[in-house]
Amino acid sequence: MYDVLVVGAGIAGLTVALKAAADGAQVLVLSKELRSGIGSTNLAQGGIATVMERDDSFGLHFADTLEAGCGICKKDRVKILTQSGPETIQQLVDWGVQFSRDAHPQNADMPFHLALEGNHSHRRILHAADLTGKEIMRALLHQVTLYPNITFLEERFLREVALAKVNGTQRCVGAWMIHRKTGKQEFLPARATVLATGGCGRLWLHSTNPPLSTGDGMAIAHRAGAVLEDVEFMQFHPTALFDPGAKQTFLISEAVRGFGGILKNDLGEEFMTSIHPLRSLAPRDIVARAIHNEMARTGKPNMWLDVTHRSAKDTKLHFPNIYKHCLSLGIDITKDWIPVVPAAHYMCGGVQVDSWSRSSVPGLYASGEVSATGVHGANRLASNSLLESVVFSLRAWQDIKSSLPSLTKIPKPRKAFAEKILLEKDREWTLRNKRLQDILWNHCGIVRTLAGLAKGAEAIEEMRKEIAALPKKKNSVSLMQLELENRLENASFIFKAAMHRHESRGLHYLLDFPERRESFRKHFAV
Repeated sequence: MYDVLVVGAGIAGLTVALKAAADGAQVLVLSKELRSGIGSTNLAQGGIATVMERDDSFGLHFADTLEAGCGICKKDRVKILTQSGPETIQQLVDWGVQFSRDAHPQNADMPFHLALEGNHSHRRILHAADLTGKEIMRALLHQVTLYPNITFLEERFLREVALAKVNGTQRCVGAWMIHRKTGKQEFLPARATVLATGGCGRLWLHSTNPPLSTGDGMAIAHRAGAVLEDVEFMQFHPTALFDPGAKQTFLISEAVRGFGGILKNDLGEEFMTSIHPLRSLAPRDIVARAIHNEMARTGKPNMWLDVTHRSAKDTKLHFPNIYKHCLSLGIDITKDWIPVVPAAHYMCGGVQVDSWSRSSVPGLYASGEVSATGVHGANRLASNSLLESVVFSLRAWQDIKSSLPSLTKIPKPRKAFAEKILLEKDREWTLRNKRLQDILWNHCGIVRTLAGLAKGAEAIEEMRKEIAALPKKKNSVSLMQLELENRLENASFIFKAAMHRHESRGLHYLLDFPERRESFRKHFAV
């Protein structure tokens, strides 16, 4: 019996695990991949936003977040987020995260280098060069090794969360997992379960997310009775590197535009000038649509980001990883324009939670990208996501800690999964997944129509019927099938939410209703 089961080993999951372990709790962490694998946190380049400068304020960070969120942020959550920033940074520093220092600090109170990103009114982005997520993961994974009361299991696939009656109330009592290499299934009992399973960007054909970011936690939580919210708002990062042959899309950080990068078309025209007062530093949804429209207008497969006017020394200093990666492809960003295209990047919705990260299912919490805290609204402000993950994971543990004394005994649920798990790679399941990605990209992308959404939703339902009609293998099921069923379930939710929102707001741009409508100034839940 564990006090806390944490499903997911990115910044959100490890924050819960470390705080719980420090208070003496018995913690189990499940990771879908090897701890050395590439998770979303590990890929985060830009940084983590918080107020640090004297001329900045919580009020300004609050206002910037609301503006980016296009009128539907939950203000109480944004207040918690912004005001918790400095103590959150201190916690990360205490855990050993080494943020970039300012080579020429203005005063002793400001030791960190602060970057500027789109839609921020001040420099407030702490970073570790352009590998912030990798540095955070290095520090947190090292901390995990210091606690004998943290058990860390790798290559585990969450099949379902387990429910049982406790003191007359149906609640989450742990989860069923599958070992991705052996197929072994096991029930893992816990007094509290935290989903920190990440986002679902890989449902789309072009995505900056790692391969396993398919939203398992969302689908599994919903099947357990949890509410999903705001899943129509997938953020498309404007500047993924245009590299058609790459297996993993490489991100060109928002910070490159904050550094002075200028978006241009093939003719060298700065096309953002006529679109938004902030030009290349406009909010992500606006920049992504502008690039999409300019590509359609010119018939070109990509646009360009130009930092050649900045000194080569400064560019290499601030973006060593981006410089090195591009150079490996023959692109010297100190001399050459960077080819960029939009790609699915960050899910602003997910499992609906309250301000303590509690889902609508007792005993089941969610934190990080899998959750819908309401701080992002219809469009995430750059670099708020890492902050959100830590802030609301710390709050999750605070709430769990207060409830543990009342949970002295957890009943074991009826064993529901006895069939053999088939692990062989099947090309048909791979092809079906590609079909799913094409459907999302073509019918629920950067720009949408009601007809396209209806066509996409119908195609998803046809795929679900097709799978349901497949001959059943006696007493066995394919792991690839279970994974695809989660993806199809999530896609169905996303289309339903998008078809419901008859307006254009933030990341949801509907050509049938190009204006924002006050009657839709609310969150949509499924």
